[in-house]
Amino acid sequence: MIKAHEMNFDNGEYVFFNIDLFSSKNDSARPWYRANDTDERNHNARQAYEALMTVTLRKPTSPEYHSFSEEVKRRARRMYKNFTYGEEEVNSFVGAFHDAVILYALALNETLAADGSITDGAAITRRMWNRTFEGITGTVSIDSNGDRNADYSLLDLNPATDQFEVVETISETKQEVSSRSQVGPSTLGRGGDRTTPASDRPSQCRFRS
Repeated sequence: MIKAHEMNFDNGEYVFFNIDLFSSKNDSARPWYRANDTDERNHNARQAYEALMTVTLRKPTSPEYHSFSEEVKRRARRMYKNFTYGEEEVNSFVGAFHDAVILYALALNETLAADGSITDGAAITRRMWNRTFEGITGTVSIDSNGDRNADYSLLDLNPATDQFEVVETISETKQEVSSRSQVGPSTLGRGGDRTTPASDRPSQCRFRS
């Protein structure tokens, strides 16, 4: 994004999309800031990131997930010396692994109840498909191909707070898109000083070799 700023691509005529599935809550809130960088580069990055929108996995926000996070952190402190989480809540992938074990247990129990074998992987796998249950991360929905229907969040920089915030949630499980924008449609994904929509034909495209 620093290079985009240098090439004047944050002038309001361009929008950049970033796929970031693994960042922590703290890292995703202010990705433009580097404590060990110069004030000038942080300023330029801050300006450039106004033209960036990030797609990430929806982070669970339920009280149940908060309790789950506290228990994971408590066990980590007890079982692994000198290890602490630097986050308010553990990464959503930790919850996803938890729900994967629950999914396997449900399918295994059903297989055994039908006089199946614990070694019959094909039978156990078939019982994982086409099913929905409530996990620690929320609704877990597995389609007919064995893929999980995931929920995603769209993040945009709020100029008032200098932080990226969730503005849209795309739910494959509920087949819906919900808006949570506090930024306002006039500033979503728009960099520079532009106050009106840009042309669909960018005029400042100057590539360098």
